[in-house]
This record gives sequence, structure tokens and C-alpha cells, in this order.
Amino acid sequence: MKIALLGSAPSSRMLAPFNDTDWEIWACSPANMDLPRFDIFFEIHGLDTELRDPQYAEFVKWCKTLPQIYMQDKRPEYPGSIKYPFDEMSEKFGRFFWTSSLSYMLALAIDRKPEAIGLFGVDMSAGDEYGYQRAGCHYFIQKAEEAGIDIVVPFESDIMHPHPPYGFREASQMWWKQNTRWKELHSKHIGVSAEIARLQKMIESKRDEASILSGAMEQAQYNCNTYS
Repeated sequence: MKIALLGSAPSSRMLAPFNDTDWEIWACSPANMDLPRFDIFFEIHGLDTELRDPQYAEFVKWCKTLPQIYMQDKRPEYPGSIKYPFDEMSEKFGRFFWTSSLSYMLALAIDRKPEAIGLFGVDMSAGDEYGYQRAGCHYFIQKAEEAGIDIVVPFESDIMHPHPPYGFREASQMWWKQNTRWKELHSKHIGVSAEIARLQKMIESKRDEASILSGAMEQAQYNCNTYS
């Protein structure tokens, strides 16, 4: 058995082996409502919250039609819902790396002991939300490799590239080159526009207020990501 896990990164999600019946297809994300085939869907978010956002209305309605969908709990309004075995999975894999839907999918896939796990539409290369999620994905990839499971990733994805070891990146010529280039572009960006300069001055005058608000927001986000 082989299991392909599909995220929403447009660079590679449609490269999954849809026409190869040796592969089970597991998917998540509203972006994957248009897939040509999938066997199991995952929606770990609290849909009661998403129901309050009009942009998710069609997705929530669609989820109710699925024959197999892993959720936090089995719910009667979702006939195909299956309670995700979180207690069992966290006992096997620990409690620190449940940072994205892909973490949940990888854990369950590893537990099925397949020959291979494929990752399609999985980059997690952005600096904010996906950057926070990336370490969890790497943890479960490592667990799969330790279990002797082959990891299949298309060339278009960079999920198999770990962050440089802390402190070591400064020894890289490429890092210095790119960092210098970033500073150059940043400097030019600030200098070419009088409007930007005006806004920068305004930001400076409000620095204390912004710092207080930013700190409160970061603390709230940390609490949201850390405590359940």
C-alpha cells in the first residue's frame, strides 16, 4: 500500500498519482475540492467556527457529502465523519508537533505502515503560518523514514529541505550574498518614495503604541497555538 497526502500548494498538488490505483489519496484543504480523485479527506479545524465565515459556507456544505472525512469528532450532520484518534496518535508520537493538518495525516499514514508516503502540494515555505507548521511536518517525515517508509516528493516541492542549523547559516557564502542583497533592496525601497518616507516617520511616532499592540497580538497567537 502507498498513501499520497495532498496539501494545497499549487506547484505540485495536481502531480499526485490520481490514475495509479496502487496509491490511496488522502487530502485536506478547501483548495482540494476539485481533485479528480481522493479516498479520504481530513478537516481537523472546528467547523463551527468556519460556519461563521461566509467564505467557507460552500466548503462546509461540501464536507457534509463526503463518504470518509476525519474530524475532531464524529458528528451526525457529517454522515461520513470519522473521529480522528488523537489520543492514540499523540501517545505514539508525542504532544509537540501537531502543527498542521499534514501532521495529523502523516501520523495516521505512518501508523498504517505503508510502503511509501507521497507528499504533493506540500511546501510550507511561507514565513508566517506555514513556517510555524513546517517543523511539525519535518518531525513526522523523520518518523516515517525511521519506520522504513519511503518518502516520495515531487521535484517542484522543497519540503525535504530543512532549515539551516542554527548558527551555521552565517558560515554560508550564499547566506551572506542573499542577506546583502536583501539589505540593498530594502534600502532602495525605503529611499525611492517620498510617500514611504512619510509613512515611515508616522510609524516611528507610533512605535510605542504599535509595540504594545503587537506584543498583545503575539501573546494571543502564542496562547492559541500552544494551549487547547
